[in-house]
Amino acid sequence: MFHNVCYLEMTVIIRNLLLSVVFISFSTISNANEYQKNYAINVCQKDMQQFKASGLSTAKYLKFCVCYMSNMVDALDEKEDRYQQKYKKPSGKYIRLAREYKKECTK
Repeated sequence: MFHNVCYLEMTVIIRNLLLSVVFISFSTISNANEYQKNYAINVCQKDMQQFKASGLSTAKYLKFCVCYMSNMVDALDEKEDRYQQKYKKPSGKYIRLAREYKKECTK
C-alpha cells in the first residue's frame, strides 16, 4: 500500500515538474541552456508541496531535482520544442523520457 501511495505521489510530482520544464523556453546557446537547468533545478528544489508529496528525505529530493531537471532540460531539442509549441504539450517520447529519468533519479 505504501509503495502504491509513493508511486502515485511521485507520478504527480513528475507531471508537475514536467509541466515546469515545458514552460522553460528552448535555446541553442549553451549558456542559456545552463541557465535553464539552474532555473528548473531551483524551481524544483523550492517546491515544498512536491517535496512533501515525494516522501523523500531532503537530501534525496535535492539530488532528485538536480538529476531529473538536468536530464529533462537536456532532452529538449529543437524537434521537441517545435512539437510543444505546436501542440502545447510534451511529446510521447518526452513523456517516456520523463518516466525513465524518474526511475533513474530516484535510485
